[in-house]
Amino acid sequence: MQPERHHGFALDFFPKPTYACPTPMNHPTATKIGTLPAAALVVSSMVGTGVFTSLGYQVGDIPSGPGILLVWALGGLVALCGALSYAELAGALPRSGGEYHFIGRLYHPSLGWTAGLLSAVVGFAAPTALAALALGSYTHRACPELPAVATAAAALALVTGGHLLTLKASAWLQTVATALKITLILGFILAAFLKTGHGDIRWEIRPREDIGIIAKPAFAVALLFVFYAYSGWNAAVYMLEDLKDERRTVSRALVCGTLLVIGLYLLLNAAFLKAAPGGDLAGVTEVGHVAAQALFGEGAARWFSGLLSLGLVATVSALVWTGPRVLDVMGRDFHFLRVLAAKNRHGIPVVATMILSGLALVFVLTGNFSQLLTYTQFALTLCAFLTVLGIFIVRRKPAIEGAFRCPLYPLPPLVFLAMTGFVMVRSLVAEPWPTLAGMATVLLAWLCYFPLRGGQRNFR
Repeated sequence: MQPERHHGFALDFFPKPTYACPTPMNHPTATKIGTLPAAALVVSSMVGTGVFTSLGYQVGDIPSGPGILLVWALGGLVALCGALSYAELAGALPRSGGEYHFIGRLYHPSLGWTAGLLSAVVGFAAPTALAALALGSYTHRACPELPAVATAAAALALVTGGHLLTLKASAWLQTVATALKITLILGFILAAFLKTGHGDIRWEIRPREDIGIIAKPAFAVALLFVFYAYSGWNAAVYMLEDLKDERRTVSRALVCGTLLVIGLYLLLNAAFLKAAPGGDLAGVTEVGHVAAQALFGEGAARWFSGLLSLGLVATVSALVWTGPRVLDVMGRDFHFLRVLAAKNRHGIPVVATMILSGLALVFVLTGNFSQLLTYTQFALTLCAFLTVLGIFIVRRKPAIEGAFRCPLYPLPPLVFLAMTGFVMVRSLVAEPWPTLAGMATVLLAWLCYFPLRGGQRNFR
Protein backbone atom coordinates (compact mmCIF):
# COMPACT_ATOMS: atom_id res chain seq x y z
CA MET A 1 0.00 0.00 0.00
CA GLN A 2 1.26 3.44 -0.85
CA PRO A 3 1.65 5.98 1.96
CA GLU A 4 -1.45 8.05 2.59
CA ARG A 5 -1.57 11.59 1.30
CA HIS A 6 -3.77 14.12 3.06
CA HIS A 7 -4.80 16.37 0.22
CA GLY A 8 -8.53 16.28 -0.34
CA PHE A 9 -9.56 12.69 -1.01
CA ALA A 10 -6.17 11.66 -2.38
CA LEU A 11 -5.65 8.72 -0.04
CA ASP A 12 -6.37 5.02 -0.10
CA PHE A 13 -10.11 4.98 0.51
CA PHE A 14 -10.26 1.79 2.56
CA PRO A 15 -6.79 1.19 4.00
CA LYS A 16 -6.06 -1.81 6.12
CA PRO A 17 -6.89 -0.91 9.74
CA THR A 18 -3.85 0.11 11.75
CA TYR A 19 -3.72 0.99 15.41
CA ALA A 20 -0.93 3.00 16.91
CA CYS A 21 -1.69 1.79 20.40
CA PRO A 22 -3.46 -1.24 21.87
CA THR A 23 -7.21 -0.90 22.15
CA PRO A 24 -9.09 -3.34 24.36
CA MET A 25 -12.25 -2.94 22.29
CA ASN A 26 -10.49 -4.55 19.34
CA HIS A 27 -10.11 -7.82 21.20
CA PRO A 28 -12.42 -10.49 19.76
CA THR A 29 -13.98 -11.19 23.15
CA ALA A 30 -14.59 -7.53 23.97
CA THR A 31 -18.15 -6.61 24.95
CA LYS A 32 -20.08 -4.62 22.39
CA ILE A 33 -23.59 -3.21 22.32
CA GLY A 34 -26.53 -3.97 20.06
CA THR A 35 -29.27 -2.02 18.33
CA LEU A 36 -31.49 -1.33 21.35
CA PRO A 37 -28.96 0.59 23.51
CA ALA A 38 -27.58 2.29 20.38
CA ALA A 39 -31.07 3.48 19.43
CA ALA A 40 -31.66 4.53 23.06
CA LEU A 41 -28.50 6.60 22.79
CA VAL A 42 -29.85 8.37 19.70
CA VAL A 43 -33.28 8.99 21.25
CA SER A 44 -31.88 10.36 24.51
CA SER A 45 -29.37 12.57 22.71
CA MET A 46 -32.25 14.17 20.79
CA VAL A 47 -34.96 14.36 23.46
CA GLY A 48 -33.32 16.82 25.81
CA THR A 49 -34.19 20.36 26.83
CA GLY A 50 -35.08 21.57 23.32
CA VAL A 51 -38.52 20.03 22.99
CA PHE A 52 -39.53 21.25 26.46
CA THR A 53 -38.53 24.87 25.75
CA SER A 54 -38.86 25.62 22.03
CA LEU A 55 -42.65 25.85 21.86
CA GLY A 56 -42.67 28.91 24.11
CA TYR A 57 -40.73 30.83 21.46
CA GLN A 58 -42.97 29.65 18.60
CA VAL A 59 -46.58 29.85 19.69
CA GLY A 60 -46.67 33.66 19.92
CA ASP A 61 -45.61 34.16 16.31
CA ILE A 62 -47.32 31.08 14.86
CA PRO A 63 -50.91 31.06 16.25
CA SER A 64 -51.81 27.91 14.33
CA GLY A 65 -51.65 24.29 15.41
CA PRO A 66 -51.01 23.00 11.87
CA GLY A 67 -48.34 25.70 11.39
CA ILE A 68 -46.44 24.69 14.53
CA LEU A 69 -46.63 20.99 13.72
CA LEU A 70 -45.36 21.79 10.22
CA VAL A 71 -42.27 23.40 11.76
CA TRP A 72 -41.60 20.26 13.80
CA ALA A 73 -42.28 17.99 10.83
CA LEU A 74 -39.81 19.94 8.67
CA GLY A 75 -37.20 19.75 11.40
CA GLY A 76 -37.77 16.01 11.64
CA LEU A 77 -37.42 15.63 7.87
CA VAL A 78 -34.04 17.38 7.93
CA ALA A 79 -32.88 15.24 10.87
CA LEU A 80 -33.97 12.06 9.05
CA CYS A 81 -32.12 13.14 5.90
CA GLY A 82 -29.02 13.72 8.00
CA ALA A 83 -29.39 10.35 9.72
CA LEU A 84 -29.72 8.52 6.39
CA SER A 85 -26.62 10.27 5.05
CA TYR A 86 -24.56 9.58 8.18
CA ALA A 87 -25.62 5.93 8.13
CA GLU A 88 -24.09 5.52 4.67
CA LEU A 89 -20.92 7.36 5.68
CA ALA A 90 -20.60 5.17 8.78
CA GLY A 91 -20.87 2.08 6.61
CA ALA A 92 -18.14 3.36 4.28
CA LEU A 93 -15.83 4.67 7.02
CA PRO A 94 -16.52 2.56 10.11
CA ARG A 95 -14.60 4.15 12.95
CA SER A 96 -15.59 6.03 16.11
CA GLY A 97 -15.17 9.79 16.35
CA GLY A 98 -18.04 11.18 14.30
CA GLU A 99 -17.23 14.36 12.39
CA TYR A 100 -13.62 14.25 13.57
CA HIS A 101 -13.07 10.99 11.68
CA PHE A 102 -15.37 11.65 8.70
CA ILE A 103 -14.11 15.14 7.88
CA GLY A 104 -10.47 14.31 8.54
CA ARG A 105 -10.73 11.20 6.39
CA LEU A 106 -12.69 12.72 3.51
CA TYR A 107 -11.05 16.14 3.26
CA HIS A 108 -7.94 16.78 5.36
CA PRO A 109 -6.77 15.84 8.89
CA SER A 110 -6.53 19.53 9.84
CA LEU A 111 -10.27 19.93 9.23
CA GLY A 112 -10.94 16.77 11.21
CA TRP A 113 -8.83 18.13 14.07
CA THR A 114 -10.91 21.33 14.06
CA ALA A 115 -14.18 19.40 14.03
CA GLY A 116 -12.91 17.19 16.88
CA LEU A 117 -12.07 20.13 19.15
CA LEU A 118 -15.40 21.82 18.51
CA SER A 119 -17.30 18.58 18.92
CA ALA A 120 -15.67 17.67 22.23
CA VAL A 121 -15.89 21.06 23.93
CA VAL A 122 -19.03 22.61 22.47
CA GLY A 123 -20.82 19.64 20.97
CA PHE A 124 -20.63 17.60 24.19
CA ALA A 125 -19.23 19.34 27.29
CA ALA A 126 -21.42 22.46 27.09
CA PRO A 127 -24.67 20.61 26.18
CA THR A 128 -23.97 18.14 29.00
CA ALA A 129 -23.81 21.06 31.41
CA LEU A 130 -26.98 22.55 29.89
CA ALA A 131 -28.89 19.28 30.33
CA ALA A 132 -27.58 18.84 33.88
CA LEU A 133 -28.64 22.38 34.79
CA ALA A 134 -32.10 21.77 33.32
CA LEU A 135 -32.29 18.60 35.40
CA GLY A 136 -31.34 20.60 38.49
CA SER A 137 -33.86 23.32 37.67
CA TYR A 138 -36.77 20.89 37.32
CA THR A 139 -35.70 19.06 40.48
CA HIS A 140 -35.61 22.35 42.39
CA ARG A 141 -39.08 23.24 41.12
CA ALA A 142 -40.38 19.87 42.32
CA CYS A 143 -38.46 20.00 45.61
CA PRO A 144 -37.35 23.55 46.55
CA GLU A 145 -35.10 22.16 49.30
CA LEU A 146 -32.71 20.80 46.67
CA PRO A 147 -30.47 23.52 45.14
CA ALA A 148 -30.49 23.44 41.33
CA VAL A 149 -26.73 23.74 40.76
CA ALA A 150 -25.78 21.23 43.46
CA THR A 151 -28.32 18.75 42.10
CA ALA A 152 -26.97 19.22 38.57
CA ALA A 153 -23.39 18.61 39.74
CA ALA A 154 -24.39 15.53 41.75
CA ALA A 155 -26.31 14.05 38.83
CA LEU A 156 -23.37 14.63 36.50
CA ALA A 157 -20.99 12.94 38.93
CA LEU A 158 -23.25 9.90 39.42
CA VAL A 159 -23.83 9.42 35.69
CA THR A 160 -20.10 9.73 35.00
CA GLY A 161 -19.38 7.11 37.65
CA GLY A 162 -21.85 4.74 36.00
CA HIS A 163 -20.16 5.11 32.61
CA LEU A 164 -16.71 4.41 34.07
CA LEU A 165 -17.66 0.82 34.96
CA THR A 166 -18.21 -1.40 31.93
CA LEU A 167 -19.73 -1.00 28.47
CA LYS A 168 -22.52 -3.35 29.54
CA ALA A 169 -23.28 -1.12 32.53
CA SER A 170 -23.34 1.94 30.26
CA ALA A 171 -25.75 0.22 27.85
CA TRP A 172 -28.01 -0.81 30.75
CA LEU A 173 -27.98 2.70 32.24
CA GLN A 174 -28.78 4.30 28.90
CA THR A 175 -31.55 1.87 27.98
CA VAL A 176 -33.31 2.12 31.35
CA ALA A 177 -33.04 5.91 31.50
CA THR A 178 -34.36 6.24 27.95
CA ALA A 179 -37.26 3.86 28.64
CA LEU A 180 -38.18 5.99 31.67
CA LYS A 181 -38.10 9.15 29.57
CA ILE A 182 -40.26 7.67 26.78
CA THR A 183 -42.74 6.30 29.32
CA LEU A 184 -43.04 9.75 30.93
CA ILE A 185 -43.61 11.47 27.60
CA LEU A 186 -46.16 8.92 26.39
CA GLY A 187 -47.97 9.12 29.71
CA PHE A 188 -48.25 12.90 29.45
CA ILE A 189 -49.40 12.69 25.82
CA LEU A 190 -52.08 10.14 26.71
CA ALA A 191 -53.32 12.24 29.65
CA ALA A 192 -53.42 15.40 27.54
CA PHE A 193 -55.63 13.79 24.91
CA LEU A 194 -57.89 12.03 27.40
CA LYS A 195 -58.46 15.01 29.72
CA THR A 196 -60.21 18.24 28.85
CA GLY A 197 -57.43 20.72 28.21
CA HIS A 198 -57.39 24.52 28.16
CA GLY A 199 -55.73 24.97 24.78
CA ASP A 200 -57.17 27.70 22.57
CA ILE A 201 -54.96 27.54 19.48
CA ARG A 202 -56.56 27.15 16.07
CA TRP A 203 -56.44 23.62 14.62
CA GLU A 204 -58.55 24.27 11.53
CA ILE A 205 -56.46 24.39 8.35
CA ARG A 206 -56.86 27.75 6.57
CA PRO A 207 -54.62 27.60 3.50
CA ARG A 208 -54.36 31.32 2.81
CA GLU A 209 -53.73 32.26 6.44
CA ASP A 210 -51.32 29.38 7.06
CA ILE A 211 -49.30 30.17 3.92
CA GLY A 212 -48.98 33.75 5.16
CA ILE A 213 -47.62 32.47 8.49
CA ILE A 214 -45.10 30.25 6.73
CA ALA A 215 -43.87 33.20 4.65
CA LYS A 216 -43.08 35.30 7.75
CA PRO A 217 -39.49 35.53 9.11
CA ALA A 218 -40.81 34.19 12.45
CA PHE A 219 -41.38 30.82 10.81
CA ALA A 220 -37.69 30.61 9.87
CA VAL A 221 -36.70 31.61 13.42
CA ALA A 222 -38.97 28.89 14.82
CA LEU A 223 -37.26 26.42 12.52
CA LEU A 224 -33.90 27.30 14.07
CA PHE A 225 -35.20 26.35 17.53
CA VAL A 226 -36.52 23.09 16.11
CA PHE A 227 -33.17 22.23 14.53
CA TYR A 228 -31.59 22.59 17.97
CA ALA A 229 -34.27 20.33 19.50
CA TYR A 230 -33.52 17.63 16.92
CA SER A 231 -29.75 17.75 17.36
CA GLY A 232 -28.32 14.43 18.48
CA TRP A 233 -29.68 12.28 15.64
CA ASN A 234 -26.05 11.35 14.79
CA ALA A 235 -25.12 10.13 18.31
CA ALA A 236 -24.40 6.50 17.46
CA VAL A 237 -21.64 7.30 14.94
CA TYR A 238 -19.38 8.60 17.71
CA MET A 239 -18.93 5.09 19.11
CA LEU A 240 -19.02 2.86 16.04
CA GLU A 241 -16.23 0.64 17.35
CA ASP A 242 -18.36 -0.25 20.38
CA LEU A 243 -21.24 -1.62 18.28
CA LYS A 244 -21.95 -5.20 17.30
CA ASP A 245 -22.16 -5.58 13.51
CA GLU A 246 -21.34 -1.88 13.37
CA ARG A 247 -22.62 -1.08 9.87
CA ARG A 248 -26.04 -2.63 10.38
CA THR A 249 -26.44 -1.54 14.00
CA VAL A 250 -25.59 2.12 13.38
CA SER A 251 -27.98 2.44 10.42
CA ARG A 252 -30.83 0.91 12.42
CA ALA A 253 -30.09 3.04 15.47
CA LEU A 254 -29.88 6.32 13.52
CA VAL A 255 -32.95 5.80 11.35
CA CYS A 256 -35.25 4.08 13.86
CA GLY A 257 -34.23 6.42 16.69
CA THR A 258 -34.87 9.51 14.55
CA LEU A 259 -38.25 8.25 13.33
CA LEU A 260 -39.33 7.53 16.92
CA VAL A 261 -38.34 11.02 18.04
CA ILE A 262 -40.19 12.67 15.14
CA GLY A 263 -43.37 10.91 16.24
CA LEU A 264 -42.82 11.82 19.90
CA TYR A 265 -42.14 15.47 19.08
CA LEU A 266 -45.27 15.89 16.97
CA LEU A 267 -47.50 14.25 19.58
CA LEU A 268 -45.85 16.05 22.52
CA ASN A 269 -46.21 19.52 20.99
CA ALA A 270 -49.82 18.78 20.10
CA ALA A 271 -50.34 17.73 23.73
CA PHE A 272 -48.76 20.95 25.03
CA LEU A 273 -51.01 23.04 22.77
CA LYS A 274 -54.09 21.11 23.87
CA ALA A 275 -53.22 21.34 27.57
CA ALA A 276 -52.59 25.08 28.01
CA PRO A 277 -53.70 28.35 26.39
CA GLY A 278 -51.29 29.87 23.87
CA GLY A 279 -50.97 33.01 25.97
CA ASP A 280 -49.67 31.01 28.94
CA LEU A 281 -47.13 29.17 26.81
CA ALA A 282 -45.82 32.15 24.82
CA GLY A 283 -42.37 33.29 25.93
CA VAL A 284 -42.13 30.58 28.62
CA THR A 285 -39.01 28.45 28.93
CA GLU A 286 -40.39 25.62 31.09
CA VAL A 287 -43.23 24.70 28.75
CA GLY A 288 -43.64 21.24 30.24
CA HIS A 289 -44.34 22.61 33.72
CA VAL A 290 -46.87 25.17 32.42
CA ALA A 291 -48.72 22.52 30.40
CA ALA A 292 -48.77 20.08 33.33
CA GLN A 293 -49.99 22.83 35.65
CA ALA A 294 -52.86 23.67 33.29
CA LEU A 295 -53.76 20.02 32.92
CA PHE A 296 -53.35 18.65 36.45
CA GLY A 297 -52.95 21.61 38.81
CA GLU A 298 -49.93 22.99 40.69
CA GLY A 299 -49.37 19.99 42.95
CA ALA A 300 -49.33 17.50 40.11
CA ALA A 301 -47.16 19.85 38.03
CA ARG A 302 -44.48 19.65 40.72
CA TRP A 303 -44.55 15.87 40.43
CA PHE A 304 -44.29 16.17 36.65
CA SER A 305 -41.24 18.41 37.02
CA GLY A 306 -39.65 15.84 39.30
CA LEU A 307 -40.30 13.04 36.81
CA LEU A 308 -39.01 15.22 33.98
CA SER A 309 -35.78 15.74 35.89
CA LEU A 310 -35.39 11.95 36.05
CA GLY A 311 -36.02 11.80 32.31
CA LEU A 312 -33.20 14.26 31.72
CA VAL A 313 -30.79 11.78 33.30
CA ALA A 314 -30.97 9.93 29.98
CA THR A 315 -29.82 13.04 28.10
CA VAL A 316 -26.89 13.65 30.46
CA SER A 317 -26.02 9.96 30.23
CA ALA A 318 -26.03 9.94 26.41
CA LEU A 319 -23.68 12.91 26.21
CA VAL A 320 -21.31 11.58 28.88
CA TRP A 321 -21.22 8.22 27.09
CA THR A 322 -20.55 9.41 23.54
CA GLY A 323 -18.44 12.56 23.93
CA PRO A 324 -15.29 10.87 25.30
CA ARG A 325 -15.14 8.63 22.21
CA VAL A 326 -14.10 11.67 20.15
CA LEU A 327 -11.19 12.39 22.50
CA ASP A 328 -10.32 8.69 22.58
CA VAL A 329 -9.89 8.54 18.80
CA MET A 330 -7.93 11.81 18.79
CA GLY A 331 -5.67 10.33 21.48
CA ARG A 332 -4.97 7.34 19.26
CA ASP A 333 -4.13 9.61 16.32
CA PHE A 334 -1.82 12.10 18.08
CA HIS A 335 1.18 11.22 20.25
CA PHE A 336 0.86 14.26 22.50
CA LEU A 337 -2.80 13.36 23.22
CA ARG A 338 -2.16 9.67 23.86
CA VAL A 339 -3.23 9.98 27.50
CA LEU A 340 -6.79 10.53 26.20
CA ALA A 341 -6.76 7.00 24.77
CA ALA A 342 -6.04 5.41 28.16
CA LYS A 343 -8.63 2.75 28.98
CA ASN A 344 -9.47 0.54 31.91
CA ARG A 345 -9.56 -3.24 31.63
CA HIS A 346 -13.14 -3.04 30.31
CA GLY A 347 -12.19 -0.79 27.39
CA ILE A 348 -13.69 2.40 28.84
CA PRO A 349 -11.78 5.61 27.95
CA VAL A 350 -11.51 6.74 31.56
CA VAL A 351 -9.25 9.77 31.08
CA ALA A 352 -11.32 11.17 28.21
CA THR A 353 -14.51 10.61 30.20
CA MET A 354 -13.13 12.36 33.29
CA ILE A 355 -11.84 15.31 31.26
CA LEU A 356 -15.12 15.95 29.42
CA SER A 357 -17.20 15.46 32.56
CA GLY A 358 -14.83 17.74 34.48
CA LEU A 359 -15.21 20.45 31.85
CA ALA A 360 -18.98 20.05 31.95
CA LEU A 361 -18.84 20.36 35.74
CA VAL A 362 -16.91 23.62 35.41
CA PHE A 363 -19.64 24.91 33.08
CA VAL A 364 -22.30 23.83 35.58
CA LEU A 365 -20.61 25.60 38.49
CA THR A 366 -19.85 28.81 36.59
CA GLY A 367 -22.72 28.93 34.14
CA ASN A 368 -20.53 30.96 31.78
CA PHE A 369 -20.94 28.94 28.62
CA SER A 370 -24.03 30.41 26.92
CA GLN A 371 -21.88 32.69 24.77
CA LEU A 372 -19.68 29.73 23.88
CA LEU A 373 -22.72 27.94 22.52
CA THR A 374 -23.84 31.01 20.56
CA TYR A 375 -20.43 31.59 19.01
CA THR A 376 -19.95 28.05 17.84
CA GLN A 377 -23.39 26.98 16.61
CA PHE A 378 -22.41 28.11 13.13
CA ALA A 379 -19.25 26.00 13.29
CA LEU A 380 -21.08 22.88 14.48
CA THR A 381 -23.64 23.27 11.70
CA LEU A 382 -20.80 23.69 9.22
CA CYS A 383 -19.23 20.42 10.44
CA ALA A 384 -22.50 18.56 9.83
CA PHE A 385 -22.81 20.24 6.43
CA LEU A 386 -19.31 19.13 5.37
CA THR A 387 -19.90 15.62 6.67
CA VAL A 388 -23.10 15.10 4.68
CA LEU A 389 -21.46 16.67 1.64
CA GLY A 390 -18.92 13.86 1.90
CA ILE A 391 -21.52 11.32 0.79
CA PHE A 392 -20.98 12.52 -2.77
CA ILE A 393 -17.28 11.67 -2.38
CA VAL A 394 -18.10 8.24 -0.96
CA ARG A 395 -20.41 7.48 -3.88
CA ARG A 396 -17.48 7.76 -6.28
CA LYS A 397 -16.13 4.47 -4.93
CA PRO A 398 -17.66 1.00 -5.31
CA ALA A 399 -20.25 0.06 -2.72
CA ILE A 400 -19.13 -2.15 0.16
CA GLU A 401 -21.07 -5.36 0.51
CA GLY A 402 -23.48 -5.14 3.43
CA ALA A 403 -23.02 -1.40 3.95
CA PHE A 404 -26.07 0.85 4.22
CA ARG A 405 -27.00 2.84 1.11
CA CYS A 406 -29.03 6.03 1.50
CA PRO A 407 -32.46 5.50 -0.13
CA LEU A 408 -33.71 8.00 -2.71
CA TYR A 409 -30.15 9.26 -3.16
CA PRO A 410 -29.28 12.09 -3.78
CA LEU A 411 -32.49 13.63 -2.42
CA PRO A 412 -31.87 13.20 1.37
CA PRO A 413 -28.37 14.74 1.39
CA LEU A 414 -29.52 17.56 -0.91
CA VAL A 415 -32.45 18.37 1.40
CA PHE A 416 -30.14 18.38 4.42
CA LEU A 417 -27.53 20.56 2.70
CA ALA A 418 -30.14 23.03 1.47
CA MET A 419 -31.76 23.44 4.89
CA THR A 420 -28.53 23.64 6.91
CA GLY A 421 -27.09 26.02 4.32
CA PHE A 422 -30.14 28.21 4.80
CA VAL A 423 -29.66 28.13 8.57
CA MET A 424 -26.00 29.18 8.27
CA VAL A 425 -26.76 32.03 5.87
CA ARG A 426 -29.58 33.28 8.04
CA SER A 427 -27.37 33.07 11.13
CA LEU A 428 -24.74 35.18 9.41
CA VAL A 429 -27.30 37.78 8.32
CA ALA A 430 -29.29 37.91 11.56
CA GLU A 431 -26.38 37.67 14.04
CA PRO A 432 -23.22 38.62 12.15
CA TRP A 433 -20.93 39.27 15.13
CA PRO A 434 -21.50 36.03 17.05
CA THR A 435 -21.28 34.12 13.77
CA LEU A 436 -18.05 35.85 12.76
CA ALA A 437 -16.65 35.20 16.22
CA GLY A 438 -17.49 31.52 15.78
CA MET A 439 -15.78 31.50 12.39
CA ALA A 440 -12.70 33.08 13.97
CA THR A 441 -12.72 30.34 16.61
CA VAL A 442 -12.80 27.73 13.86
CA LEU A 443 -9.88 29.41 12.11
CA LEU A 444 -7.85 29.50 15.33
CA ALA A 445 -8.53 25.81 16.04
CA TRP A 446 -7.55 24.95 12.47
CA LEU A 447 -4.29 26.91 12.66
CA CYS A 448 -3.35 25.08 15.87
CA TYR A 449 -3.19 21.83 13.93
CA PHE A 450 -0.13 22.71 11.86
CA PRO A 451 2.45 23.20 14.64
CA LEU A 452 1.06 20.07 16.33
CA ARG A 453 0.84 17.74 13.34
CA GLY A 454 4.37 16.46 13.93
CA GLY A 455 2.92 14.35 16.74
CA GLN A 456 0.30 12.82 14.47
CA ARG A 457 0.17 9.10 14.01
CA ASN A 458 -1.15 7.35 10.93
CA PHE A 459 -4.52 9.01 10.35
CA ARG A 460 -6.68 6.14 9.31
